[in-house]
Amino acid sequence: MNTANRNTLWASIVVEELYRSGVRAVCISPGSRSTPLVLAFAELRDRDPDFQIFVHIDERSSSFFALGLAKIKMSPVALLCTSGTAAANYYPAIIEAYYSHIPLVVMTADRPPEVRDCGSGQTIDQINLYGKHVRYFFEVGTPEILGFRLRYLRSLIGRAVGIATGRGETAAGAIHLNFPFADPMVPFPIPADIPEDLDLSSPEAMRGNTAYSQIIAGQRIFDDEVIATIANQIISCPQGVIVVGVYDAPAGFLKTVRALAKATGYPLLIEATGSDRHDAIGHYDSFLRSPNFAQTHEPKIVIRFGAMPTSKSYLLWLERHIGCQQIVVGSINSDPTHGFTQALNVETVGFCKQLADYLTSYAPTTWQDQQWRLDFELAETIACAAIANSLRSIDELFDGKVYAELAEILPAETYIYVASSTPIRDLDTFFHSNLPITVLANRGANGIDGTISSALGAACGCDRPMVLICGDLTFYHDLNGLLAAKKYHISLTIILLNNDGGGIFNLLPIAKFADIFEEFFGTAHGLDFAPLVTAYACEYVLIKDWQHLREAVTSSLSATGTQVLEVRTNRDRSRQLHFDIWQQVIAGCDRSFDRC
Repeated sequence: MNTANRNTLWASIVVEELYRSGVRAVCISPGSRSTPLVLAFAELRDRDPDFQIFVHIDERSSSFFALGLAKIKMSPVALLCTSGTAAANYYPAIIEAYYSHIPLVVMTADRPPEVRDCGSGQTIDQINLYGKHVRYFFEVGTPEILGFRLRYLRSLIGRAVGIATGRGETAAGAIHLNFPFADPMVPFPIPADIPEDLDLSSPEAMRGNTAYSQIIAGQRIFDDEVIATIANQIISCPQGVIVVGVYDAPAGFLKTVRALAKATGYPLLIEATGSDRHDAIGHYDSFLRSPNFAQTHEPKIVIRFGAMPTSKSYLLWLERHIGCQQIVVGSINSDPTHGFTQALNVETVGFCKQLADYLTSYAPTTWQDQQWRLDFELAETIACAAIANSLRSIDELFDGKVYAELAEILPAETYIYVASSTPIRDLDTFFHSNLPITVLANRGANGIDGTISSALGAACGCDRPMVLICGDLTFYHDLNGLLAAKKYHISLTIILLNNDGGGIFNLLPIAKFADIFEEFFGTAHGLDFAPLVTAYACEYVLIKDWQHLREAVTSSLSATGTQVLEVRTNRDRSRQLHFDIWQQVIAGCDRSFDRC
């Protein structure tokens, strides 16, 4: 405990309670007003060298680094910045944390109330700065070293961390605590600032090794009657599917969802960011483009885990058959089709096991529609073969083929961090590995913000190889994030797909309007990334051909530090190749499912 003055003691108590509540890392950006808390974190690290402190000059990069670290660790990470617009740079990452349920403890320093709204420097209105995108906000108040106030402070910190981790009434996400400090910011001793009779071993100062205030949560499970009702719905609808969309799946989920698919007889559709797709339906985005298949295969029930899949053809399929009953498990209000939806607020692993056990015990499989499932398996086979045959004939560097190559060379247990826009869609189409490979993505808000920083945070928090795949605009957008790679010697392989602009727009109808397309959507930049990468002491490699890509990726995965492997492609040519491949899939499925 730093008892130099009320600020230092107050900050020491805050940091101690964060530690006792499970926070083991903090990302800090430099500034004066946050000095008491910075010093407290530094003292904590002196006592526990395993406590991690990451210093980022850029607050936006800092916040996304924290987000990636919290995602991989599945535990809360703290953020700390000074007052003023510094705090505003956290906002994009806080929005992502809100929608993707990532626990962040956001701490913003502030001037005391008496010097706000009066022209004082580096001061903005920080009250409820992040609006509804935080799970909890509290203006902590200026330090007062009184017994009741210290108990309040400890209780506040423990409760706030509990809310951030989803142990309260809301899902996990960011919480925001605003800390006003008056001078002095540094640990100058101030006589009489700390009461002489304050007992630092009292409940106001200490309570064992656990948090002073805790939120303890249990699992949400259904009783047998609810499970029976859902089971009866399933039995009455043999034509159903189980879908895993964008999902940070909990431990044990894949095993239980596979058991549920077997018990229902439904095909299991999994997107690349959802879970391991081995022995599941992974090419549905491609074969649902077939008018014949999409029209003749009307789902009666869809059981979905995670967010809505990225696939546009899946969304259009649901909208075509809008009378389908959707059952969304573990997520509330996540149906953009606004169809018939039941949202089940329940723990997903337990639900899958309960429902599968009930169906196995009480429902003979004679009700299942085997032809329905076989049709999906046939469509999967047709799409897989059409895509593989098309890629074999492509010798030029093409974004889509990069993913197929990676599926052949990445070892088991590799992490892939994939950027939004075209990369996540191409990953879903072209990356299909039989090995356990985990895919991470910032798909809460689907933005390109902070992708490099998120991947570096995740890479820093794990002991397995990690590959980031991103486009050139995403890479440019977070170049500052590379400073963390240099500073903390983080090992990460970055595959930079550079088609000189916004390739996703070339696949959209706006590409047909040539008079305005390139200026406002294509946005070619002509940047040479090599000197930018080397400025951050990262290794740069320009990929020449497919053999070079295989060698460079393999070498990078066994190397230390961050390597950027740039694959330059042509946007217009890439567009044509995408449509040619999809047409091959559509033609194959239309021939096989011509039942009109």
